[in-house]
Amino acid sequence: HEWDFEGSSQSWTLDASGGWAHGYDSTLGAAGGVHSGASALYTYSGNYPSYMGGPYWATSPVIDCTSCSGTWDLKYWRKLGIESSSYDHAYVSVKTSSGGWTNVYSNPYGTTSDGSFIQSTHDVSSYISGNSAFQVRFGLGSTDGSVQYTGWNVDDVTLEPRSNTGTGTANWTSHSFGPGSNGD
Repeated sequence: HEWDFEGSSQSWTLDASGGWAHGYDSTLGAAGGVHSGASALYTYSGNYPSYMGGPYWATSPVIDCTSCSGTWDLKYWRKLGIESSSYDHAYVSVKTSSGGWTNVYSNPYGTTSDGSFIQSTHDVSSYISGNSAFQVRFGLGSTDGSVQYTGWNVDDVTLEPRSNTGTGTANWTSHSFGPGSNGD
């Protein structure tokens, strides 16, 4: 499955109290705030604030991976600015088949300051196979009070079998929509 975030957040839940939004960081501009197209997911226009709580999440819709097996990758394009993990925190997590969350990425010791979008890949095979409620989420926070950066800019997220070694279909479920729906 792929989320390119064109036109909408494509049923991702964005925690606005942690600065998550759809579009692009206006301080980076339309060309610098997205990998492709005109929209992405991002945290704050400008730098994230001091003393954030959190973490705050951008969370995918549920994906039914009951029929998935083999090797699967989570890929996404990111422009991440975050102080060392000793002070500030950024995460990528996936929902396991037991319903818990596990981190597949945590920002390292030392500042991360991507000058342009880079593609990140994580092997999620052990979490996706047979998982009827697989999800992906990107997190920001907590932070300290010393130095702030741009946080997350995320675009073109894909979940795909690796080199014909994964099988099955990952089916996602969106919120209800249309007249009379109660969805978001």
